[in-house]
Amino acid sequence: MQKSGQLIQQLFSIRNQYGKDQTARKRGLLKSLAGCNFSSKKELLQYHDLLLFLIAYPDNTTIYRYANEQLKHLSLHIQLQVRIKERLYNSGITSSSLCSSFSFDMVKWMRICNPEDIRLNSFAAGEGTLQSILSVVLPKVESEILQDANSNWKTWLKQSLEKGEDLLDRLIAVFSESNLRPEVRDELWAALGIFVEVDFPRHHCLPETLITPYYHRSLIKSDLKNQPVSKQELVNINEKEAAYIMECSRMILVRHHREIDPVSFTSPKLISYYRLQRGLTIALMGMVPDRRHPIDSYMGYVVFKNGLPVAYAGSWILFDSSRIGLNVFPAYRGGESQYIFDQVLQLHRKVYHLNRFSVDPYQLGKENSDGIHSGSFWVYYRAGFRPVKKEQYLIAAGEAMKISSNKNYRSRGAVLKKLADSRMEKVLHKRAVSFDATDLSLVYAKLLKTQYKNKRQPAEESSFIKLAKLLKIKNYHEQNIQFILRNWCIILVSIEQKWRHNSQLKKQLKKIFSLKASGAEEDYIAGLQDAVELRKLLEEVFKS
Repeated sequence: MQKSGQLIQQLFSIRNQYGKDQTARKRGLLKSLAGCNFSSKKELLQYHDLLLFLIAYPDNTTIYRYANEQLKHLSLHIQLQVRIKERLYNSGITSSSLCSSFSFDMVKWMRICNPEDIRLNSFAAGEGTLQSILSVVLPKVESEILQDANSNWKTWLKQSLEKGEDLLDRLIAVFSESNLRPEVRDELWAALGIFVEVDFPRHHCLPETLITPYYHRSLIKSDLKNQPVSKQELVNINEKEAAYIMECSRMILVRHHREIDPVSFTSPKLISYYRLQRGLTIALMGMVPDRRHPIDSYMGYVVFKNGLPVAYAGSWILFDSSRIGLNVFPAYRGGESQYIFDQVLQLHRKVYHLNRFSVDPYQLGKENSDGIHSGSFWVYYRAGFRPVKKEQYLIAAGEAMKISSNKNYRSRGAVLKKLADSRMEKVLHKRAVSFDATDLSLVYAKLLKTQYKNKRQPAEESSFIKLAKLLKIKNYHEQNIQFILRNWCIILVSIEQKWRHNSQLKKQLKKIFSLKASGAEEDYIAGLQDAVELRKLLEEVFKS
């Protein structure tokens, strides 16, 4: 009788192969593995990921059903075996627990939705730091007791607990009731170094109403040239279904000790859901107004395959250009990552009317070992992205030739690290905007130095008031609109003479700032794209 480890390796070797014989082998291996009592942590994790892959990329209904059944049995096995459950601590798989730190909003949301599945573990900050930060966050009259050793923070918070509350609840309440800007609150929360334990008693998968299983005869690998444009259908989802999508998107990231802003700071009303082909669906999501970036639009997306979240990333959109990324969860690598990214690009181009995509070095592997190990550079290269720097462009061309002439050739890690030292871009229209918000940051810094001698506060204050008056924005004192104006003001006031008498542009600016502050992010994107004169002015500033 073969050992479970050998069976798992055999199943892994054919997981992404299809045909009558391979399907029969998969079915036989799944039956054999069903009777195994796993004790090895490595085997459990490998088998768990294999089952996820087979659900996402099943041969037929039998494999799909077997994999789902075995995933449930595996979770029950872990739940009943205390020693195994302890060994799987921090793995993120169902029936296990992990300990990590998350943003204030995520901790608060988890505590509200599933209070029994999250609890306080520890603090990274020392007692002095904890005392100081809570003195700032608490109302002044209440924080006085923390001065001069009259009381310590923990004793003081515990005495104010409501019935049924614990220390985590009280900390959440203190931060919720503060009048700090969200980004300031985030930094103070992070400085506390709050570590929480999270349990995963159930799988995170979309409800059946949102799933149409797809069965594979083969996989689309890297040759996408002859593939037809995929159908992209906007699905009319209700608020309950949108909340499921949001929960699934958030919790898959929590399982991997990760977060991204558009997923953490979205809401069901800001989620749109698209059904594509081959069992793919994509959720696009924006952020609530007080979390938005002031210049570009940071949008998030999560890709689902047969209802399982298989990939995610963000997209930073400015005019018709987008900085974008792709992160495929490890369990699903070896599937259709290239095809998935192609569908992501197609959907973004269609929904947001984009003509240029770029990718930052981090996504390629710069200061990101996972990007190097997964060979992410070649996912972007095969999708049509090319390095902006000449040196990397030439190295990539040479490596591509070696790969095309030798199927077994793989770029060395040192070469991939070198290639990651340049942004990449894919230009779909020669008139696409050629700069991003990162480039405008350089413009801002240069203007601050040359025109204001780096005196940031007086420069911003005078420019902010001037911009508000020029645009006749009466509610400029409101927090969200003020935040946006303060980030645009120095650049716009520096070219004031070129637009102050342009009534149409002034009207457009006033409208898009209002949309950014309280409207729909998609409308802000469209408003920027309509503001042709603004784009021309910013292009001039950038080029100069």
